[in-house]
Amino acid sequence: MLSDTSLTFIRSVAEEYGAARVWLFGSCLTGPEGEAKDIDLAVEGLSSKDYHAFWDRLLWADELGGKPVDVIRVEDNGFLVPIILDEGAEIYADREPQKIALHRV
Repeated sequence: MLSDTSLTFIRSVAEEYGAARVWLFGSCLTGPEGEAKDIDLAVEGLSSKDYHAFWDRLLWADELGGKPVDVIRVEDNGFLVPIILDEGAEIYADREPQKIALHRV
């Protein structure tokens, strides 16, 4: 699992860019952060432009130990949503109801 420092950083970036939700999945969820090759995230509620800016902000961030970050936009990857909901962990949620619109596919 990610360290509290990494989680706090990701949450602050999610809030900065206006994400509705962020999920962690993959190797950082199941093992120590130091052993994972990258950080896998799914984000909901960002425009395409904001999604790319969000990803750029996280990619190779010193706050994440320079680890590469893979980010998928759930609006563009509906086939992955059930897997992320079943196997991932929600690490950020803006609880404004109008922003949260994820649907199972």
